[in-house]
Amino acid sequence: MKFRVQPVPLVILAMMLGLAVVHGGCATTQPPAYYLLEPAAQTGESDRIRQACVTIGMRPVEIPSYLDRRQIMVRTGRNELAISEFNQWAEPLKENISRVVSQNLESLTCADVVEAAPAGRSRPVDYRLQVRVNRLEGSLGGQAVLDAEWSIVGARDSRVVASRRSRLATPVPGKDYASLVSAHSELVADLSREMARAVAALPEALSRPRHEPGEPGPDSTR
Repeated sequence: MKFRVQPVPLVILAMMLGLAVVHGGCATTQPPAYYLLEPAAQTGESDRIRQACVTIGMRPVEIPSYLDRRQIMVRTGRNELAISEFNQWAEPLKENISRVVSQNLESLTCADVVEAAPAGRSRPVDYRLQVRVNRLEGSLGGQAVLDAEWSIVGARDSRVVASRRSRLATPVPGKDYASLVSAHSELVADLSREMARAVAALPEALSRPRHEPGEPGPDSTR
């Protein structure tokens, strides 16, 4: 059996190409939405875990390569993940996690959390905190999970004073990315609370008085 291909008039062909260009342009002009993890909401001074004030140097947070991207990762199956080009992190995820953990710890404890730097290039610290995230993902309208390993090491003797692996989960209240990111923020807050309890049990170490931002530190001259 033979089929005969009828020629398409040039006018119709031009109209079809024009529609394809228009629809193609519309599909690629949708602006992405940007999201950030947020610190835990504090209700007041009563939230703070009592302890001697210490200074903690926060090392860069480690995350797996599949999370080290702008697009937000979503779990779609047991062995399947998907990324969304139109829902992205507003800053690198590992930097966002580090900043939020630092803010949470400063709210929950009497600790100054500073960015750890090579020896001789940062202010003296009592302890160093290292965090490695193994998983931070979830499904829309399902469950979000966080799996992280973390340790606190004495700055003077490099002795490990606390080392844990935290496996946390929380429901995602809605089937949208804002709900997913909100659940991620709650997981990071729960992780911070576990760290805060460990910080509260630390020895006094150098135990320098805490000072508020903008005030001169203990080593400052007036």
